[in-house]
Amino acid sequence: MRTLAHALSLLLLAALPACAAPRQSPPCEDPRPLRVALVPVKNTHTQTRQYRPLITALEAATGRRVQAEPAKSYGSVIEGLLAGDIDLAEVGPASYAIAMKRGAQIDPITSFTLQPGPATPSSRAYHSVLISRHGHPARDLKQLRGGTLSLTDPASTSGAILPRQAVQRLTGVPLQAYFERITFAGAHDRSIEAVRTGRVDATFVASNAVDDAVRNGVLRMDEIRILWRSKPIPYDPFVTRRSLCPALQKQIRQVFLGDTGPLQGMLRELGMTGFVPVTDEDYRDIRQLYP
Repeated sequence: MRTLAHALSLLLLAALPACAAPRQSPPCEDPRPLRVALVPVKNTHTQTRQYRPLITALEAATGRRVQAEPAKSYGSVIEGLLAGDIDLAEVGPASYAIAMKRGAQIDPITSFTLQPGPATPSSRAYHSVLISRHGHPARDLKQLRGGTLSLTDPASTSGAILPRQAVQRLTGVPLQAYFERITFAGAHDRSIEAVRTGRVDATFVASNAVDDAVRNGVLRMDEIRILWRSKPIPYDPFVTRRSLCPALQKQIRQVFLGDTGPLQGMLRELGMTGFVPVTDEDYRDIRQLYP
């Protein structure tokens, strides 16, 4: 009887479903090279040069080559994150919200603080501003009706997303019907140049892009007039893919949030004062624009 009972117990154990075994989590990813993208807020050649110290620091910290290629548009960065073709990216707040709405498996890890400038009073947030040439007869948005407008990129927070909402809210007319002609410059510096040279009547751009143009001697504040400004917007987040191995994610975070001595030259040139940790909660108001 004991032998029979033992045999039956072995049969019962063998009949237990295979799913009772502990599940194994999928392996993390350790990409080589590390693929980095930056939304095109300015001339891509200039942007790549200015961020070279960051790329060098990432290579030193992670022990691998870092592949940083200029992005053609905000949308191309979003698509790259969704496809898993980009591991680390600087994105605009709206681009982050769009990517998350579309199911991107990413986390914001850091953003930056900037020196306050003539168009941006805060170091932790910027504004969407509507600017025209100082000599233009318009004194507010209403007087620009029927004029020409430059936007930055369809997925730009300050250069398209918030302006569309603001024009509709303030005038009751959709932005595309309010202006006679709308063009997309592709970057904030090109939008500012379009206003400065008189190619368009006005543009919506990031206030810190105006500060940057003034700091670099490209623009004087007495050349433009600010006709409208949005509520404060948190600065761009740097995001990483969640599937990256924990050790690699830690190395990336350390570059931004550890000793930033190697980045001081870059920070000074960009008007930045440092990096700060951020989470999804910091962009909650922007994400609510995309329910």
